[in-house]
Amino acid sequence: MTISKFWEQIHVPMSQAILNVVLIAHVREPRGHMNLIQLQCSETERFSIEEFNEIYQGIVTAGYFVQAIYFNEIDFISDYIEHPDRYKNSLIYSLARNGLGDNKKTIIPSFCELLGLKYTTSPSLSCALARNKYYFSTLFDTHSIPVPKSWLFTGEGTWVNGTPEEGMTVICKPVSESASQGVSESRIISASPTLENTLLGTSYIVQEYIKGVECEVPVFKVGDTVYVSPPIGIDLYGKNILDEDASDNNQYGFFLLEEHFPSEVITTIQTAAERAFRLLQMDVYGRIDFRITSDGKPFVFDVSTTPYTTKHSSFAWAFNHLGFEYCDIYRAIISAALMRK
Repeated sequence: MTISKFWEQIHVPMSQAILNVVLIAHVREPRGHMNLIQLQCSETERFSIEEFNEIYQGIVTAGYFVQAIYFNEIDFISDYIEHPDRYKNSLIYSLARNGLGDNKKTIIPSFCELLGLKYTTSPSLSCALARNKYYFSTLFDTHSIPVPKSWLFTGEGTWVNGTPEEGMTVICKPVSESASQGVSESRIISASPTLENTLLGTSYIVQEYIKGVECEVPVFKVGDTVYVSPPIGIDLYGKNILDEDASDNNQYGFFLLEEHFPSEVITTIQTAAERAFRLLQMDVYGRIDFRITSDGKPFVFDVSTTPYTTKHSSFAWAFNHLGFEYCDIYRAIISAALMRK
């Protein structure tokens, strides 16, 4: 889809749009009530108050009215059960991620699907599949979407599909975490018979380490059409990977990947991103992450169904590069959500 066509599709006239937005997000120090019951997401998964304000102002500047804000899914669900009529003309904009393991991010889409509410994320099934790196990697591999060789080490201390070859350089990551949680350079190691001794206590995906460049690909689905952004390279400031500390403190930058790789590589990445998005039955928006070798071979290593859209994000960088304003991210997300089938 061309940029102009994309803009035409996301620019829903205000007379046709739902203007009431219910915003749900976890914030570290919210200015308001935050129910601490079952607050399962970690500190690094929550937005700073500055990041949350960027999102809020982006939605308002895009022309939408924020009807209510919730800092915990439980509060929204409780209010809806008591006062369902308040939400007849509302769109549920969820960035929340309570839940355990693969169920993180599924609470709100599941609730909205049950009650027929309009919402901004991918379906609950997609959110669960995208949360588990081993499951979606295996699914991609069987459908010829390139992924690193992967093995699953369970929290019970067993390997699901054998072990990596001794001497292979691998990276070990918690299988169902996001925001680079548990990811560090110290987890890039050489596979050995004693590897499992360092992994006890939780489930890990162990993947062949792909040495090279990292990139993120923002994706939108508008109606039946999938729009894939130009891949955005991640400047790791000398590091090999985007680890938890760098992710939490925004210690990374962005660049246009097509300035460093030929057009055939860019096309291959965009094609793989669209196929991955469609295979997981994602909707509205999402992000597909790649590692690319020096000779231009891309491998999908992560998927996000609620990617960061703050001003320090690949989404904001991509929209700025394409000539859009920051608030247009939220116009695109909300418009795509209203047009979902």
